[in-house]
Amino acid sequence: MSENTSIITCHDCGLLQKISHLPEDGAVACTRCDAILRKLEHVKAAVNIEYLLILVITALVLFIIANSFPIIELHVAGHEVKTSLYGVVHYLFTHSDYFLGGLVFLTAFGGPLIQLSGLLYILLPLKLNFIPPFAPQVYRIVRMITAWSMLEVLMLGLIVSLVKLSAMGTVIPSIALWTFLVLIFFIAAILSNMNAEIIWDKISPVNRDPKLKDYESAEHITNCHNCHLLCKVTDNHEDHCPRCESPLHKRKPNSMVRCTALLIAAFVLYIPANLLPVMVVSSLGNSEGDTIMSGIIYLATSGDMLLAIIVFIASMVVPSIKLIILTLLLFTTHFKSQTNMKDRTRLYRLTELIGRWSMVDIFVTTLMAALIQIQGLAVIEVGGGAIAFGSVVILTMLSAMSFDPRLIWDNMEKVNE
Repeated sequence: MSENTSIITCHDCGLLQKISHLPEDGAVACTRCDAILRKLEHVKAAVNIEYLLILVITALVLFIIANSFPIIELHVAGHEVKTSLYGVVHYLFTHSDYFLGGLVFLTAFGGPLIQLSGLLYILLPLKLNFIPPFAPQVYRIVRMITAWSMLEVLMLGLIVSLVKLSAMGTVIPSIALWTFLVLIFFIAAILSNMNAEIIWDKISPVNRDPKLKDYESAEHITNCHNCHLLCKVTDNHEDHCPRCESPLHKRKPNSMVRCTALLIAAFVLYIPANLLPVMVVSSLGNSEGDTIMSGIIYLATSGDMLLAIIVFIASMVVPSIKLIILTLLLFTTHFKSQTNMKDRTRLYRLTELIGRWSMVDIFVTTLMAALIQIQGLAVIEVGGGAIAFGSVVILTMLSAMSFDPRLIWDNMEKVNE
């Protein structure tokens, strides 16, 4: 195992394999489940760090501008109302909607801010040729928080909100809205150009687990799920990665139990999420609840069929697909099914890919509630359906994160034994 840098265990199927050829550009896929094991770029480390640093600094400046001005201004019946992203979070907390307030803060403000500031903390000292304290731990947090940074979903929510608000009055997109749009492209550029291998090599001298011996058996070998360092793991599950200090597990502890519990909770809340109103509109003494489906129907009947389809897919199709897929994965894994294992692994990847887009309705509801508070004319309040739906989104994401796709392939290996 002296060539440990070319030995890796697949994060999706657990197969231990040796990479015999590392291309200068391109990706290396698992020979069993086609998961991407490594992406490589023919780029000098110094150039990559400098380019990323420019992108991160620019993105942080855009982030500050986007949160310093109102996102949308609305002129209706002689009234002028406007709100910023901070205003949305402040409205939710002052109206005791702590769950939705925390959710919007994490996904639209806290997550991106931690992601960008963490990268700046690492990249700027690297450009100056020194490693900042606790760099591996900070980069570990950056990689973990990325899944909860949802500015692209927020942008879609803003577009839907603009369409709905245009029926109430004159909508004026502000500088913050356009800045958010540009910011999304910069964050996408950062993620697509961030070479984790280069950064880990730069911030940590550890490139091998000292406990890993050349004669180690395969059942005691795994890759750190965060930094992908090849490590030795024991049966007591008390090991930590020597590079980033993430807990090491051959398989996620209690994966099936935790995934099942979270999925059952999501199923239970899925019913009120679709039956209860996500927002309540009070106008001239009349109150009317607006469910997810009624909002989609409104978009369709008002001539915005494309947006209606997008919201229908994000708010109705995506949660249903995730619930069905996770149920299928749990049942087939529990009964040790040996059929279509590669396809089932692809379905698992799909749940990770699409889950975040269900947040669209939450952003639309909270933004409109924070904006439309015109006493005597129109007031929008967050309904119980929004809390239930936000819970479904989070529970399905956590359920997918709890499921270990390697269990699908473990059944095959046990049969072959």
